[in-house]
Amino acid sequence: MKKNKIGKTVGIISVIIFIFCMFWGFLLSTPTLKELHINLLKIFYPGFNFNTIGIIIGLFEAYIYGWIIGISFVWLHKKIN
Repeated sequence: MKKNKIGKTVGIISVIIFIFCMFWGFLLSTPTLKELHINLLKIFYPGFNFNTIGIIIGLFEAYIYGWIIGISFVWLHKKIN
């Protein structure tokens, strides 16, 4: 397994999930659930907000978190085997 390739792949998947979650927040009709969803995104992605800069920060953080998880998985897999 190659660290960088797996890291990039998991990073891209993480960005796709982030985009899905962000748009899911727009589709929620109940104001309480919408507020909860937005607050959870702000907790998991510090600096995130529903403006251009905040969305770019969230996308960047999602990719970095995914990349770190991907390379950690490869490292762990190599340690076990």
